Amino acid sequence: MVSKSVSAQKSEQKKYKQSKHARYDTKINRIKHKCRSELDLFSWQKWKFHENDYWIDSFVDRLTRIDYRYTSKSEFVKQYESKNIPVMITHVTDHWKANKHWTEEYLLKHYGSHLFKVGDDDNNKNVYMKMKHFLHYSSHEGLKDDSPLYIFDSGFYKASRSKKKNSLLDDYKVPKYFEEDLFKLTGERRPPYRWLVIGGARSGTGIHKDPLGTSAWNALVKGHKRWCLFPPNTPKELYDPPMKPYDHEGISWFDQVYPTFKKRLQDGQTLGEKWGMVEVLQKPGETIFVPGGWPHVVMNLDLTAAVTQNFCSSTNAEYVYLSTRHSRPKLGQKLFREIQKLGKYEPDTYAHVAESLQATKYIPQLPPSSGSSATSSSTSSSSSSSSSSSKKKVYYGQFNRLRNR
Repeated sequence: MVSKSVSAQKSEQKKYKQSKHARYDTKINRIKHKCRSELDLFSWQKWKFHENDYWIDSFVDRLTRIDYRYTSKSEFVKQYESKNIPVMITHVTDHWKANKHWTEEYLLKHYGSHLFKVGDDDNNKNVYMKMKHFLHYSSHEGLKDDSPLYIFDSGFYKASRSKKKNSLLDDYKVPKYFEEDLFKLTGERRPPYRWLVIGGARSGTGIHKDPLGTSAWNALVKGHKRWCLFPPNTPKELYDPPMKPYDHEGISWFDQVYPTFKKRLQDGQTLGEKWGMVEVLQKPGETIFVPGGWPHVVMNLDLTAAVTQNFCSSTNAEYVYLSTRHSRPKLGQKLFREIQKLGKYEPDTYAHVAESLQATKYIPQLPPSSGSSATSSSTSSSSSSSSSSSKKKVYYGQFNRLRNR
């Protein structure tokens, strides 16, 4: 039997590769339609955002940085968490396996057929994509899409999605500052709280506050992220205005809303300076602490891989409980009961936390109609802004007085 010539073999390999890419593209297009059914395939590149440069100079980033190796937990809590101040932490990821494992080559080899969440469909059901398809997308169509698909998966640790055991959870370690996790006391009621985040340039999350008053940390293993954060007292109509015909993706915010914060006011300040906007360029190996109540928006500047977790600690337990009591009453009751038990079992550590939650009984609960939820539209939230704003001031004023006793 005559063997095929080298040129014939190369030709067949090329055809197979082309057909393979075509199959990938077909599957990717279906997934894109599920995630954004309002867009046709051409509309994904309508605004040509890929032609713009969204990088910022390092001098714009004035966020304080602390060295994880030399900053104790008590010092972190005293200087940053208790004061509700964001900070960037260096050297957290120095010894993580993720440094070697969260590369394109390793992920393709070991997790190529694993499913990861990349969005929700019109029925609010999760949409998943295989890692091999995602990496193909990120190096092809994703390079030009205005707001590319990205992995934001709270179930990345589950082995049930594949035949092999998923060890991504073993690739990182929760930093010492954030090991306390009071929300675990709620058991199965607990909402999602940790996510694997992988995405290319211009992907990211729109402006939002983290759920239920929780604080968060985000450790970046690969790539660069651009952040803007706002103090809790910043008016929502400034940082989250209506953006039609644009969507509420991170890239749209940076293109449409960010420029308004750089305009000079009559007093010479920019709007961002007036309200204390914090700009951040997060680099590989850096971990950002985002306090509860701080609105923030995030955009990836290149292909990134990160892990992020929300948490409830002794320090922010009051604020988290009040937020949870308002948004999810049953979960709030469960959290309250479990912390009271903890206060009895471990009084030296948690009695003061249990007592502080007891004191919040005297703070009236916000009625469901006041204030805007995370999912409310800009139109509906702005129409009732005057009445809800005054109620919020009373609510948080009473809360702060109790905290400062």
